[in-house]
Amino acid sequence: MDMEPGSPLANAVKAARSAALRGNVVGVDLAYARAAKISPVVTYDHCSTLLNLGALGRAARRCDEYLAQFDDTALRVLRAQVRSATTDHDGAKREVRELRKRELTELEQAKLARVAALAAADRYDFPTAESELDAAERHFRRAGRSEFLEDVGKDRLLLDVRRSTHVPRLAKPAPLTPAEFLRRSAALRRDVRYEEALALMTRAVTSYQVEPSLRFAVLYELTVLLVLTRQPGSARKLFPLLVSAAGPEVISKLPDATRTLRLERRLDHVRRLVVDGELLKAKGMLGEGNSALWHLTAAEIAHAEDRFDEAAHHFHEAATRSNHAELKALALRKLGDSRADAGEEDEAARYWRESRRVELSTGDQQNGPKLRMLRATPDERDGRVLAAVRRVEREGRKALPGLVVAVETANSAKVLAEPRHLPRFTDLRAARRWLARTTRHLPRDQVVWMMHVTPDQLHHVIIGRGTTHLTTDVHISDLTEIVRRLKAWKPKHEPTVLGALLIELTALIGLKDVVEALPPNVTRIAVVAGDLLADIPFAGLPVPGTGQFLGLSHALSTLPCLSALAPLRRRARAQRGDETAVFSPDPKLRGVQGERFRKASDLEPTLAERRFHRVRIDACGTSNRLSPEQSWLKFGDERVPAEALGNMDFSACGTVVLGACESGFVRAAVTAGAGAVVAARWAAGETARTVLDAFDRNLARLPRDQALQHALREVGDRHPAEWACWSVYGDAGVQTTAGPLRRRLRKNGEPVPLETRPKVFLSFAGKDRAHAERLRAELEERNVNAYLDETDVAPGASVVDEALATSDYYVLLWSANTSRREWATEEWTAAFTPEVTRRRAFLFVVRLDGEPLPPLLAPRKHIDLVDAADHLVATWRADRKSELPVFPQPVPPAPDGPTAAISVRSHDLGVTHVVMAPLHVSGAELYQTVSDALRLPTEQATFDGSIGMRFSYELFHHGESIPADQSTVDLSSDLVDIAVRVEPFGTREGFSDEGLDVDQQRMLLVAAFRHLLP
Repeated sequence: MDMEPGSPLANAVKAARSAALRGNVVGVDLAYARAAKISPVVTYDHCSTLLNLGALGRAARRCDEYLAQFDDTALRVLRAQVRSATTDHDGAKREVRELRKRELTELEQAKLARVAALAAADRYDFPTAESELDAAERHFRRAGRSEFLEDVGKDRLLLDVRRSTHVPRLAKPAPLTPAEFLRRSAALRRDVRYEEALALMTRAVTSYQVEPSLRFAVLYELTVLLVLTRQPGSARKLFPLLVSAAGPEVISKLPDATRTLRLERRLDHVRRLVVDGELLKAKGMLGEGNSALWHLTAAEIAHAEDRFDEAAHHFHEAATRSNHAELKALALRKLGDSRADAGEEDEAARYWRESRRVELSTGDQQNGPKLRMLRATPDERDGRVLAAVRRVEREGRKALPGLVVAVETANSAKVLAEPRHLPRFTDLRAARRWLARTTRHLPRDQVVWMMHVTPDQLHHVIIGRGTTHLTTDVHISDLTEIVRRLKAWKPKHEPTVLGALLIELTALIGLKDVVEALPPNVTRIAVVAGDLLADIPFAGLPVPGTGQFLGLSHALSTLPCLSALAPLRRRARAQRGDETAVFSPDPKLRGVQGERFRKASDLEPTLAERRFHRVRIDACGTSNRLSPEQSWLKFGDERVPAEALGNMDFSACGTVVLGACESGFVRAAVTAGAGAVVAARWAAGETARTVLDAFDRNLARLPRDQALQHALREVGDRHPAEWACWSVYGDAGVQTTAGPLRRRLRKNGEPVPLETRPKVFLSFAGKDRAHAERLRAELEERNVNAYLDETDVAPGASVVDEALATSDYYVLLWSANTSRREWATEEWTAAFTPEVTRRRAFLFVVRLDGEPLPPLLAPRKHIDLVDAADHLVATWRADRKSELPVFPQPVPPAPDGPTAAISVRSHDLGVTHVVMAPLHVSGAELYQTVSDALRLPTEQATFDGSIGMRFSYELFHHGESIPADQSTVDLSSDLVDIAVRVEPFGTREGFSDEGLDVDQQRMLLVAAFRHLLP
């Protein structure tokens, strides 16, 4: 195929061939698909490459797609081969019959003859299969393609093995791929059901085109089964193929034919009846016996009837009497199952470990990793989970806490070093208490999604107000392979490859069923996925049927295990605060809130000061799991090793953001004391700063997981390769100290820094100039830079716009003249914008007469002209000291003697009010003064009075409570904090740890404190 070098077609074909060398099926498919859009000449190469890589489903779809567009004989021959490889022998036979009516080349006739031979062998028509193989050999010789003759010879040998092997016909349904044959055969071997396994493997080798990576595994499995079923003559016929594939030493790994288990066909039939659930017939056929296999069969019957003690006795006898490794391992494993079902967890664990030891000592474990994964067996952790699942099947939902504990034990076995004091999964009462204690602070809109992989299934446990268990049938080898390809993907690779992998992974883990099982109104998910599943970017998984991604439809966070939920929550609550430190060597970094540091050497001493609760590290990161000494953060020319990062003090940091780092540094930060870490699974690209800046803004008013969800939505229109890497590890709660109402009403952005001398813009009508001049003079005397709006131009003009933008405060002098002034409404309306963006009071109203305020200004607090300068300056002075918006007291003061202005700050409400209090005041009088000035409510209920809140208050000065019975309060500073205590009353339904649910909370709190809010 001639192609111009550097052309789009040549580049696409080059990428496809490169992907084929790496075994990257998705990369091959996508690259050839691009090339096929340019020229149809590559369609045959596309489908044949997929076939050679074992991607039979993709090859079949592509063949059908291309043949629907045009008719090509070579492609039809290839489709016949694909159908044969997928065991659609009837379809392959019809295809051969139709193609043989055409004019074919010798090579095409040879290929069709092999397809026809496989179809005949599948029907046990061995004479026709031999005839077709003879024809294939003749055509290959005439075509001059002698390299295919060796394959024909292997076909003859395998056909001869199948014809001479004593096996029953295979029952339907049969597996669909060689890998599935291997899995099912391995499962049957573990259960000492050798004849059934042999029936599977003989069909696999004579009816399928086995992919190259599995050819040796399939041949080896078939040879072993022939030995185990005492057919050494047939096994020896395969020795040359094994030696050519893996060398002469492979023969020494085969079982000893003189020490194989003597099979009893009657007992094999009884065991099949047990599997099919026909227990009465099985018991009738069992009879008497004393062999290891008889005890194993009797134990399986007793276990199926829930007679666990009797089953344990027979399993123990089978393990003791047998010297056969596989039967001994099976008996020990099922002995552990029976003890677990009887409630003896420690004894069960001992037998599971012994079974695992026997299995690992067998020769099969010396083979390649792919074969070992296909033959994966349950270990001790899997045994606990499977035993808990069986109990749920027997006893129903009341046994679900035991399953949660079993999954937690499996996850925390490798994730957490310190003991977690878990109850036994067999003690349901203790498991229920532990689960309730661990999840009692879980918000109503959040669930915990736990997962555990056993060799043949993926188990999901969803924990919210209730617990749900789901299973997805998937083999661990499939999950391992897809996760391996995910980890191998890099940002420099094609994004569509990642997208295809995520779609495939979504189907494998059964995400659709999980999302459908979520309780209503759940918007947040804490994922507990250890070991193999820990490397999945859950945010980028497409939710089937919705057109959305999981990380955009739900707020996600990651926990190492369920036991960490409560400790991390307690740790993060003590680390709440908005003080931020930003470590970045980038001098061009702009618009990021917090104190800036540009040197790596500043990191450790700054953390040691313990004054920052949020830390953002915008540094490049290199993570190497196999070589931790090669993992470091890079600040310009400086490097911080991961080990050094883990030795720093993050105990004051509630949120650590690793800007351009990979997630290998997460464990170091959490171990060092951080409450939560935001990091990327792979090196983030250009969207990193956009995501992190948005996360910083949203963190001021949302929990961490929702802050990241909102940040990802800002770039959600891009490919998941650009944003699905981000995750929140650890506590998903709020970072700010602000109360729930303040968080809901909080706006994005930080206050504009005030100058030493505040700049104030005075707006007035021309006829009120005398009042404005007097107020400006009084403000100037109090060190306030006040200037007058001396123009009558529209607020859209540059002069007024610039004045509003550069002012710290805007004071509107309201009178009857103001209401008639041209552009007045537009000007004070424009003044609302800085108040929203700066999150503090900007617009103040001073009334000069009794002229009613416009509806938009009427609810706002206002000041009379008398003593206006004192009230304004006291408010602004407090505003400069407080992190919260500052307003005058809602009720104008009526002093009876000398007074002083004090700032009453409420972190719960997110505001500060200036209150005029007597100079000499007792504790009770101060409480009364503040209560009257702020009109503090004591109760707020719904319209029918059935549910509501009661409020109580406590004043603090320098962090110390002010007793109500204190005779004299000495206020050494003019700042007093007020804490609002909330006690719900009425029905408890709908309450969470932070009060009412969102709608009820907002309704009641806003109704109670509307007059105090901006």
